[in-house]
Amino acid sequence: MSENRLYESQITAVVRGFMQVWNKFESTLSRELTGIEGKLNGMHPHAGEQSNTNYELFFRACNSLYPTGNMTMSEFSTALSVPLSTATRIVDWLVDNGYVQRLHDMDDRRVVRIELTNTGKELYREVDRYIRERVLKILEGLTPEETSILLTLMSKVVTGLKMAAQ
Repeated sequence: MSENRLYESQITAVVRGFMQVWNKFESTLSRELTGIEGKLNGMHPHAGEQSNTNYELFFRACNSLYPTGNMTMSEFSTALSVPLSTATRIVDWLVDNGYVQRLHDMDDRRVVRIELTNTGKELYREVDRYIRERVLKILEGLTPEETSILLTLMSKVVTGLKMAAQ
């Protein structure tokens, strides 16, 4: 029996386990992040309005944008692996909610660059902090050695996923 066949039932159990808890995790995450955003609303340009933040989309978009400071629409589209028209709709939503602003490129006025606003940066840092705290809470049942091994292995899996996507 090959090693891959040996792990099939464990892989199936892990994937099923993740699928069973994902919806609950996602709804809890959304509720708790709405609370965080409520605390930040004093600096939000639409303070007092009903939030319509899609945190998964927000975090995915900002995860690409935050480390670079700013990027062109084309770079943003590539980073998210979506067509430029989809990236434009995402940026429209981010701009409408006060998280991102559009800038003209100084070297080529035809190029549109985007960058996070102060509100967008603050919300991104809060969501990032919250997610790290949640992951640490999930990992509490592991020993420090197990945590280190798991994170090392997950990093290797992420690297493999990136290579497979190229």
